[in-house]
Amino acid sequence: MSAIIDVIIPAYNEEDSIGKVLQDLPTELVREVVVCNNASTDRTGAVARSQGATVVEQPRKGYGSACLKGMEYLAQKPPAERPQIVVFLDGDYSDHPDELAQVVAPILQGDYDLVIGSRALGNMERGAMQPQ
Repeated sequence: MSAIIDVIIPAYNEEDSIGKVLQDLPTELVREVVVCNNASTDRTGAVARSQGATVVEQPRKGYGSACLKGMEYLAQKPPAERPQIVVFLDGDYSDHPDELAQVVAPILQGDYDLVIGSRALGNMERGAMQPQ
């Protein structure tokens, strides 16, 4: 099964990492990348645009606000143009874009409707997920 997959990346001051995140996304799987620029004071939006991402501005700070703004952007599309799968990915490279195929595989195979990745379960690198 093939599906239309769009990626939403909420981003706040991710100028240094957003370009690498966008470069490492598997372009053969992803139709559109929507970067939700969450009141950044750096060049996050400009870097994302230069990499071909659609950038929507969300002046209200907060990860949830940025995620919702991305969903609103996709929801305003005509029904035939909406994605079948939406992937949320962090803009700081704490998620690995090259693992997107593994994340969506259970959905594409028809086994699941929702997949949530975890950095705390499975094979975690020593020293990862330290308390802030």
